[in-house]
Amino acid sequence: MDYRKIVARHLGLHPQDPKVEAHPLMKLALDLPEGRGVEIGSPHSSVDPHNWHGAKWYAEALRGGLPVQSAEWDGNLVVPSQRLIDVCKEVLKLNFVYLYHTQTGTTKVVLSNDQSAVMISLREKAKSAYCTMTTISEEDLQRGRQLFDRMLMPDDPRKGIVFVLATTMNGYTIRRLGLAGTPIERSNYSQQVLEDYDHVVKDFQTESPCGRLVILSGEPGTGKTYLVRSFLTEVPKAAFILIPPHIVQDLAGPDILPALTQAKDEMSGPIILVIEDADSCLVPREDGSINTISSLLNLGDGIMGSILDIRILTTTNAHKIKMDPATRREGRLCRHMQVDALSPEEATNVYQRLLPGQKSPFKEPTTLAKVYGKARREGWEPPKATPAKPEMKAYL
Repeated sequence: MDYRKIVARHLGLHPQDPKVEAHPLMKLALDLPEGRGVEIGSPHSSVDPHNWHGAKWYAEALRGGLPVQSAEWDGNLVVPSQRLIDVCKEVLKLNFVYLYHTQTGTTKVVLSNDQSAVMISLREKAKSAYCTMTTISEEDLQRGRQLFDRMLMPDDPRKGIVFVLATTMNGYTIRRLGLAGTPIERSNYSQQVLEDYDHVVKDFQTESPCGRLVILSGEPGTGKTYLVRSFLTEVPKAAFILIPPHIVQDLAGPDILPALTQAKDEMSGPIILVIEDADSCLVPREDGSINTISSLLNLGDGIMGSILDIRILTTTNAHKIKMDPATRREGRLCRHMQVDALSPEEATNVYQRLLPGQKSPFKEPTTLAKVYGKARREGWEPPKATPAKPEMKAYL
């Protein structure tokens, strides 16, 4: 097995980059006996790499042996990923037995001994991790809880957790993508946009929405993406899932249903499907997009959409789009938010908020992106994020 390529994909580097050879994961991989990554079969492991939960333990439990217990943790790493692996080996007396990189960009590390197994899934270039422990040892389980509770900081839903619909060998699944929420800067938008925004936020939070479809349209640079990110912070209980437009026509199919059900288990609020650049999903059906639109509308107000409480948030860069009349039916459309360029007065207000005392250079409607771009060229700098780091206690 070419572990150099696996570690390189994990780091986002070329396999020949010297940093790959020097990385601690590479050293761990090189310490594995020949073939260990393919077939573990070692004296200290009863775990199949393709079914690492330990089928042997479950089989023995069914015959009256020790019960099998499991636990999982998900959050942001507060220590380097290598430190987490090292502590697992030290505290739980585990051996490194398997390393692989998935198609979804996750690096998985498996450690085990005769009574416990841990799988660490490193995401976002090892900034966050999902860890699962399976064991027949109550003592190991308690140690694992103490270890992972201290080394993983759960996400704050108010920061806007985003999921993505991903394709795997076993079909569709929901993957955590990261945090993307940002509070709305209300002075960046017109009064009409703000009124529509407040209505949508309120509707996302109710179990009886006036409609399940929300459309944001406007030319590029008007701030539609930032509005979507603001919805993330306003509705923290919702599961926001990014959906590529080409998958929309498959959303009502049986292959995706388990993934949507999984999303419902992740969060306590509605499922909000985010479809960016959704022009093909909204235009009249005479152009051959009937399957895409039908799937979208069925999800919006069909039986499955009602049971799973599915909402649909779409964006389009078309300044004025001729939408299919069916999308505007009463009870189906919550809001169509037209996010236009700022008037000269609105653009001036934004610019002078960023650079107090500066004269306005805007004499005609201007997009929000151009206002910010002009301010940056004139010396304005965006505030730097300073996330708080939790205080680390002793590992043991």
